[in-house]
Amino acid sequence: MLPPLRPFNAPDWDPPAQKPGKPELILHIGQSKTGTSSIQRVLGARRAALTALGVCYPASPGWANHGMLPASLVAPDQLGHFNPALWDGMGAEARLARFRREFAAEMAALPDNTRLVILSAEQCSGLLSTRDSIARLRDLVAPFAGRIRVVIYLRRQDAHFASGYTQALRVAQMSPPGLPPYGPDRLPHYDYAALLDNWAAIFGDAAIEPRIFERASMVNGDAVDDFLALAAIPLVVPSDDPDRYSNLSVTPAAIDLMRRMGEAMRAMPEGLSPASPAWRRFVTAVSDAMPGPGWRPAPAEAAAFLARYAAVNEATRRRWFPARPSLFAEMPVAPEGAEPAEAPPAPIDTEAALGAACTLLLHEMKSTAQREAQLLVQQGRLLDRLGEEAPAANAYRAAIRVVPDHPVAQARLAEIALAAGDVAGAEAHHAVLLRSHPNHPQTQRLGGLLGRTGAAPP
Repeated sequence: MLPPLRPFNAPDWDPPAQKPGKPELILHIGQSKTGTSSIQRVLGARRAALTALGVCYPASPGWANHGMLPASLVAPDQLGHFNPALWDGMGAEARLARFRREFAAEMAALPDNTRLVILSAEQCSGLLSTRDSIARLRDLVAPFAGRIRVVIYLRRQDAHFASGYTQALRVAQMSPPGLPPYGPDRLPHYDYAALLDNWAAIFGDAAIEPRIFERASMVNGDAVDDFLALAAIPLVVPSDDPDRYSNLSVTPAAIDLMRRMGEAMRAMPEGLSPASPAWRRFVTAVSDAMPGPGWRPAPAEAAAFLARYAAVNEATRRRWFPARPSLFAEMPVAPEGAEPAEAPPAPIDTEAALGAACTLLLHEMKSTAQREAQLLVQQGRLLDRLGEEAPAANAYRAAIRVVPDHPVAQARLAEIALAAGDVAGAEAHHAVLLRSHPNHPQTQRLGGLLGRTGAAPP
């Protein structure tokens, strides 16, 4: 069993001596907007392959993001921005109590060949902002771990804030885009020197492994490849694997649409809330339909914002990156003579928002059509199994009325035509597939069937 959580005002704790034979533990604590979601999705989707390599990516803290872990270590009033779906309909406290039981059981049942456990939650670097809360995390993981490594990717403060703007909209924070006029005294999570000092005070300097989130500083210029390399995990993840591309930003027009929709929902009787299922469905649909670069500040604005963090960044460099000439190599360059002006908040571009709304509507219409066609194809397959050929054919015809080039529906109608001796009809369906899906397995298979009948290629 894991030890009980320490009270919030508990004194510092002396960890017991590490026992030999326990697996190494990597605590990946963030930051957000540094490829964490991609790393988590890659690991979560490959649990079987990781297990074969002696690596455990636990499931009890979450399928991809292990946000349940830091959530279980803070007071309930700090959980406002967590997606309510995380609590499985039972409320935060009950769900977190279940997590603690499941996590203890999962760690107790680690296979004997486990050499490495990875826990990844960017919320650790945000929620666990005091040494006491960090110590509670140490108390939780120390009993099952040998060597502990704390990995965090640091992103230049202005770039991090700009990248996080879309994420702020996703949780219904409807402020206009712009960098805040504050330094580390008002935005302490950007004081990387203090952040690393706090974690080092609990886990020791040798355990802290900060990385710089810049292409030139990462293996293959990529956070996923960099993390797999530092963890010595020999997994090959194709560059076009969709797990690499998650939690993306959106186009500027999509940002205007989200802001306008937020205003409209706020004026409704139920109001606007990050917990609203309607709002979450909306922002997910926008993100799917219009991925893009997000909002970016002007170079002069970025340089002025970053100047407020020059001292803490230099302190971070001296302690953790003494070989680097500066903490971040890629710096914003303001035009010569440019002065950052106090600009009014950017208004919503209603024309851009309208264009984005049209794009979203078209995307949703196409997605709905695909879902409807897929349901009809499933109905047709069920009727096929029941031997109801005519109703099955009607279901496939209904599917291609919705999505004319649906590969499965077209192929099945071609097969039905062939079975009835209608080679010309089968060839017509095959011609549609050759135009729309030339490399689809259904197209290739149907071509083989037509070849065996002696039909000429269309």
